[in-house]
Amino acid sequence: MNDINPELVAYIEQNVFPKYDKYYSHGMIHINNVIKNMLMLADYYDLDKNMAYTVACYHDSGLNIDRENHEFESGKILANDQNLRKFFTEDQIKIMKEAVEDHRGSRKERPRNIYGECVSDSDRDFDIELLAKRQLATSLKNYPEIQTFDGHFERCHAYICKRINDGGKFNLWTDCPELKERRDKFQKDYLNKEYARSVYKKEWDRISSDGTKERIINFYEDY
Repeated sequence: MNDINPELVAYIEQNVFPKYDKYYSHGMIHINNVIKNMLMLADYYDLDKNMAYTVACYHDSGLNIDRENHEFESGKILANDQNLRKFFTEDQIKIMKEAVEDHRGSRKERPRNIYGECVSDSDRDFDIELLAKRQLATSLKNYPEIQTFDGHFERCHAYICKRINDGGKFNLWTDCPELKERRDKFQKDYLNKEYARSVYKKEWDRISSDGTKERIINFYEDY
């Protein structure tokens, strides 16, 4: 973070991060993870750290406007933020907007620029404990008819397994060895279904006992 303009950081912390206050699976735990990944990839590819940081911070900001098209809503929020013109040129803002629009992991076409490739790969949760938090919350919000842990876990596990491509790995647009290593360890852990189930069960028990599950269902806005 030392390489990032402190005025930009202060602006985003005060004006963008509050957008995530009512998000759970896409809240600040996730955003900070994406920032960490983006800055690692910015180092690897020698990218502009201010741009990489900004893309990571804005990438999910439009979720409560239109979940299915949130990448485009997030891109609009970034592009329409006049205060960013204090820090970036119009060409840089265009690049960042396109990157945010192209960030979804389910996207089949290669992102239009290197920042889009990096944020798409940074958005991956190659951390089984973090993924358990996010997936269970999303499942609780979107599938209220599922009443049991086993039902939610089976749906979550099947969904992630479908995202592994025919080559047996999650597709990555970047070639950073550290990210590839993280991906491979995650896949090994996740495909050990009994281990994955134990991680998800621990998280389920936690949110069921401390009131988090009720807040996910009744308070948080992301789906």
